Amino acid sequence: MPTLYDKDWLQDPLTETKHRSYKPRKLKNQNNEQTEQWEIFHFATRLKLDGADYFCRQALGAASMPHDLGLPLLAHRLLEWYLVALFFELVSAYDTILQELNIVYAYDLGLKPENVRWNNKNKNKFMKKLPEEIFDRVEEEREKDWLCEVRSLRNLATHSYIVPLASSQAGFGEEPLDYNEHTVSIFCTDKAGNTKLKYISVCKEYLENMVRYISSVWEKMAQEFD
Repeated sequence: MPTLYDKDWLQDPLTETKHRSYKPRKLKNQNNEQTEQWEIFHFATRLKLDGADYFCRQALGAASMPHDLGLPLLAHRLLEWYLVALFFELVSAYDTILQELNIVYAYDLGLKPENVRWNNKNKNKFMKKLPEEIFDRVEEEREKDWLCEVRSLRNLATHSYIVPLASSQAGFGEEPLDYNEHTVSIFCTDKAGNTKLKYISVCKEYLENMVRYISSVWEKMAQEFD
């Protein structure tokens, strides 16, 4: 009878869950070096999704605390730290799935990780090696607003500023216990450059979308494994 420890929240088709441990499947070509390299990147992708889940939960928890409650600015600082970590892990997971695809489909090219990129202008050697259905899947998701928003927030927080937030509370009086409602929102920028204000709960949607996307790619890759 399966136990809680035998379940994989990512429902990863490339990993077997047995006896409270995860065991990656093997590539059909029986090239041990290739399989070992793929396992490294696959573990990294899973680890980043686990990290994104953790930081998402922490961010939503921090957002539930009014910014002026307790130690000044503590809730705000915690929220910013967790959001930066969340968006970093989400974009990292998107990048490591490309590394997995490179090892599985373009191993013969001998590309270094830093040369595995997605170029919209011209198909590079790596992209041309991918099966059409996988290429189309990656290209389709890349253009969606949610992923553009995640990349924009990650780049903004990493290179320029912090995650831009807005907060409000409603109630009677000015003391912390007087409020009836406290909300936090994020300023998001879509691929058209439009800025929108979205409730902090959008972070869970970002995580769900990334897991859904990566799981769909794994499903298409599964035919390459025993």
